[in-house]
Amino acid sequence: MKSLRKQKGMTGLGWLTILGLIGFFSLLTIKIGPIYLQHYTVKSVLMSLKEEPLITKKTPSQIKGMIFKRLKVNGVYDMDKKAVTLQKSPGIVLVDITYTVQKNMAGNLDILVNFSEQVELVSN
Repeated sequence: MKSLRKQKGMTGLGWLTILGLIGFFSLLTIKIGPIYLQHYTVKSVLMSLKEEPLITKKTPSQIKGMIFKRLKVNGVYDMDKKAVTLQKSPGIVLVDITYTVQKNMAGNLDILVNFSEQVELVSN
């Protein structure tokens, strides 16, 4: 039996395990990163509606049109029209965007991410 002083370094199996974990988390970051960047864009578009003058005077279709134009300008092209819902009451508009992103990771392994953002627009 070898003493502890003569044992040095990691085995080949240890290195393969470490490299496998690094590869897995790198792949996960590459696949999930753009999904969260897109969500940040959607969130910033919703927040920009708060600064829009007389937003509560517009019809729901005009507000949805504004949202989708701003999303396209920012590079979000695959947002479903059904993901955006509006509830209008006197002086207040509640805008809700709820959507799911499914992305293939490797083989038959998929990543499924759900997002939901709301903003309450009050008349200026």
